[in-house]
Amino acid sequence: MNGIPSHVNETAMKKYQKLGLSILSLCTAFPFSANAQAPDTATLKTVIVSATKTPASRASLTQAVTVLSGGDLRARGITRVVDALRAVPGAAVVQSGSYGSVTSLFLRGGESRYTKVMIDGVAVNSPGGYFDFSHLTTDNIERIEVVRGPASVVYGADAVSGIVRIFTRQGRGKLTVSADGRAGTLKTREGGVEISGANPRARYSIGGGAHRTDGILPFNNEYYNGTLSGSAGFTPADGTDALVTARYTTAEFHYPTDFTGAVVDSNSYRVQHRLTVGVDATTKLAESIKGRLLVGTNEVSDLSEDIAIPFGASVREHSSSMSRNKRRTAEAGLVFLLPSTTTLNIGGEYLDERERSVNSAGPVGGAATPTSRFNADRRNKAVYSELIGSAEGATYTLAARRDDNSDYDAFTTYRVGTSVPIGVSTRFRGSLSTSFNAPAFNQIRPSLFTVGSPDLKPERARSWEAGIEQALIDGILRASAGYFNQRFSDLIQYVSGGPPTYLGSYANLAGAESNGYEGEITLTPVNAWSATAAYTYAKPRVTKISSGYSGDLTEGQALLRRPQHSGNAAVTWSKVGTGSLSAIASYVGERPDLDFNQFPSPTVTLPAYIKLDFAVSKDIIRDEKGKGAISLTFRVENALDKKYEDVLHFPAPRRTFLFGARYTGSI
Repeated sequence: MNGIPSHVNETAMKKYQKLGLSILSLCTAFPFSANAQAPDTATLKTVIVSATKTPASRASLTQAVTVLSGGDLRARGITRVVDALRAVPGAAVVQSGSYGSVTSLFLRGGESRYTKVMIDGVAVNSPGGYFDFSHLTTDNIERIEVVRGPASVVYGADAVSGIVRIFTRQGRGKLTVSADGRAGTLKTREGGVEISGANPRARYSIGGGAHRTDGILPFNNEYYNGTLSGSAGFTPADGTDALVTARYTTAEFHYPTDFTGAVVDSNSYRVQHRLTVGVDATTKLAESIKGRLLVGTNEVSDLSEDIAIPFGASVREHSSSMSRNKRRTAEAGLVFLLPSTTTLNIGGEYLDERERSVNSAGPVGGAATPTSRFNADRRNKAVYSELIGSAEGATYTLAARRDDNSDYDAFTTYRVGTSVPIGVSTRFRGSLSTSFNAPAFNQIRPSLFTVGSPDLKPERARSWEAGIEQALIDGILRASAGYFNQRFSDLIQYVSGGPPTYLGSYANLAGAESNGYEGEITLTPVNAWSATAAYTYAKPRVTKISSGYSGDLTEGQALLRRPQHSGNAAVTWSKVGTGSLSAIASYVGERPDLDFNQFPSPTVTLPAYIKLDFAVSKDIIRDEKGKGAISLTFRVENALDKKYEDVLHFPAPRRTFLFGARYTGSI
């Protein structure tokens, strides 16, 4: 059962292909000249746009933020977003096996559904908050901003432990073309092309990549990913700007494992198509008033198919599961520039979520019969306000938001924070925030295995954090440390059903917490060298069990697959015209998991491990005028050939080598 079946979502495929061609035509139609100048981006490195509704300097932020440069990631040979996130303090990446397998992110010990993921301002999580990172690549990405800590007051549901915001590359200056390709272990083949440019009134970029591998298991473990993305920005008049972005991904993953990790299936596979489109426009309405409009859509189609002998049957059967999720959002706001460098941001947001799925089964080679269907939709209306000000070097943030959802009761969140200078080179920051996670559709509504639970409340959290940052050696060396305290309540748990149907349900039955410390040290470039190191201690555990709960959780129990101790260290050397060298070591401490080979499944401890990656590039040809260069690249992942598992009985990839070349040039 190799390849994407011809009967799967042909209409959607044609629509996506047309969209990709339209993006390409739009981008290549922009005029450009050799002397074109890009819009002013001098402050890009010091401005963070994810922690608040209004872009703010890093020094004014009241929460911890990590910024990852897309160019730096590609220079180190990192093509998957999850590999980039491993370097973020407090981020635990859990990949259930080979490349393309389900991959989750746990920030600061929170649940995997507690991190909101956004591409160019458009949320891409499933209803209920979960996001599978397995198919998200770094192709044509400008940067990634990771806010560690709650952000529901800015982005609504699901931003409980943090957010991951991904920004598509925007064109600057002359027409630039870059292309790369590489191959290596596991018959891996990868390649990509990016084109970008700008003139005084327009900017554009388009990029695409293809990634293939045979996987780490002996059969039926192939993975393919194709991604196309683009952005088109316009500045028709001073004070007005509009940006259109789109990203389309198609991915196919073959997996021979069952739920215990046993390699037993020769034909099961999963296909996903994702399209994300966003429009972000701002305009100057008056001398001290700006208006903003953001509209976006995220559409995901998933298909899983298998041929196997069902439990209790004697002949093989063809089964399939198809689902389609849609998210439509529109947001409008006003930004008031008040005296004393104070900013007031007010606005409203409308969200429409839909989910459709159908499971089918039938004889091999025959017609399949639907065995179950699921249809659900809901709407959310929100209003928010945010006040950011400063006085004598200190900054403060006061924000509130109210979400009114058609599925559950209205929910209000808030944030109070400050950042205060202490002396010349020290700064203190602190904040108190609330956040919430929305119930999933299949928790509220009846499904094949459950009755509906319409009275479910959102999971909620109260979090506070405090940190200090110190600059040393004239700012060349920076050190920061902080403490975070997170308390989660009304956690949704499954409740087993009884006769005659034995259909289960869901209820708000548990509480948990995850408290800990973070520390970071950053050495800015010195003679082409830079270095970073980070360590996180977190203790996620169950704190409360309601009397109606009948599962296996106990008070004081550690939450699964999240380490108490984690850290990383990286060293980078880079010199224009010569090449670059980087090494990063990641440490993941012991963490609990369940052994599904036994029933009831006992809790086991996964051992700690260190993962070491290297990347080298060497310029071999460079144009005398600096307009083009060809480099050879080499990357080794898991250089120590460490044997480890993020999920019990699902081995992670061992040592892999990738050799390639990269071209970059401008006209």
